[in-house]
Amino acid sequence: MRVLGLLLLIGVIAFMVSPRLRAWLAARAPMLILGGIAVVFVVLAASGRLNWIFAAIAAALPLAWRALTLLQFLPWLRRLLGGAGAAGAGPSRGEGPRQPPAHSGLTRDEALQILGLEPGAGPDEIRAAHRRLIQRLHPDRGGSGYLAARLNEARDLLLEDQPGADA
Repeated sequence: MRVLGLLLLIGVIAFMVSPRLRAWLAARAPMLILGGIAVVFVVLAASGRLNWIFAAIAAALPLAWRALTLLQFLPWLRRLLGGAGAAGAGPSRGEGPRQPPAHSGLTRDEALQILGLEPGAGPDEIRAAHRRLIQRLHPDRGGSGYLAARLNEARDLLLEDQPGADA
């Protein structure tokens, strides 16, 4: 252990003193990092301590998969929320003035934008767009109640303008 510490100390001092060594390391940094990770995995596997890493990776995979599928909605959500500030920037629950209901100012253009439709969309297109989005954003599937309500409101507003279409 002392030998490893001494080698590490010599490497740090050489790194601080030699600009040539610094340039060499900077050029090979990705390969050295991957090599270091591989060495750590080999040592952990040889010592029988690799199980917790695989368990952590297995637990993180569903979260990463969900995050990747939700990333496609980021621009849409930003437009929908009107570029709202950072999370926690507004008043928290129970503080500040109450917000008016969301349906109070929804226009036809906003409803079309929420559902991702063009003007002149028919009732079938409106229902299909609503169905596609509500399946992903419904609270029972991990979505937001606010977004689901906005989708329903947009659908209802657009369908009430359609002749012979029931909301």
